[in-house]
Amino acid sequence: MNVFQKSVALAIAVFSIMGAGHAQQGPLPFVYIGGVSMNCTSASGQTVAIYIDPSVDQYIGQALNNGYPAIILGPGFFNNVPPFVGQFWFLHECAHHVIGGNESGADCFAIRNLRNLGLVNHPLQVQQLLSQISNMRGSFTHLPGGPRAANVYNCLNT
Repeated sequence: MNVFQKSVALAIAVFSIMGAGHAQQGPLPFVYIGGVSMNCTSASGQTVAIYIDPSVDQYIGQALNNGYPAIILGPGFFNNVPPFVGQFWFLHECAHHVIGGNESGADCFAIRNLRNLGLVNHPLQVQQLLSQISNMRGSFTHLPGGPRAANVYNCLNT
């Protein structure tokens, strides 16, 4: 098995893992979410390393850059949402390496890329995602749920 095949096998195996007793896995060049290969390239053209870490299961994910861009994903979260929702949140974290820390911009980046990749063809496909976002609390960097969901819907249609 070559390195590429091992990465694919590892990504598939890791995303099926549940629980906090497992160590961080990575770096991976891509992961499969809902059967779709997902990767990320930063604004500077660097491949963003992907790590799978059960210790971040309480979060959707984290985008980090300590000289090397990385995304850390919690398998517990991604194993408990529909594929489309997981794909959106992966692309949201990727967006932070492309456009920076703007959360509303990251939401737009994610939904527009899903549309451009042909993974969403009709606004009704995003209802489950919008419902999840509507229930999220806002923060000093995030819009509150309802306005944030409206922003995602508007971005899909522009």
